[in-house]
Amino acid sequence: AQHDWKGQVKIYREVYRERRDTMLAALAQYLPAGCTWTHPTGGFYVWLTVPEGLDTKAMLPRAVTQRVAYVPGTAFYADGLGSRQMRLSFCYPTSERIVEGVHRLAAVLEGELELQRTFGSVRPRTVFGPQSPSPDTA
Repeated sequence: AQHDWKGQVKIYREVYRERRDTMLAALAQYLPAGCTWTHPTGGFYVWLTVPEGLDTKAMLPRAVTQRVAYVPGTAFYADGLGSRQMRLSFCYPTSERIVEGVHRLAAVLEGELELQRTFGSVRPRTVFGPQSPSPDTA
């Protein structure tokens, strides 16, 4: 009753709005062609889709070595989908660190795209259903 919690919520909303806008601007500036992302009106995350042929789960270790992390989209699906998506958080890092993180992520994506141009897509084929023959078909 003695704390201006509504005022605090207003401050947090402004902070998160600034960080969201910083991330959206950095994504537009640094990410390679073929990437798309959401423009959230609430929450703390941007949902990013990478170009065809890239696999965000497979590329995560390379991203971490560049000191940038995300949650691969496959973590949000029970059926193997989401390999081209990732969830990026803008709630905790400062605007400066968001820009640096997106810049590092862009470098990782460029490296993955260069590998793809050189060797072709290495993205595993999504398989639905049993992963081994059933007893009646073996």
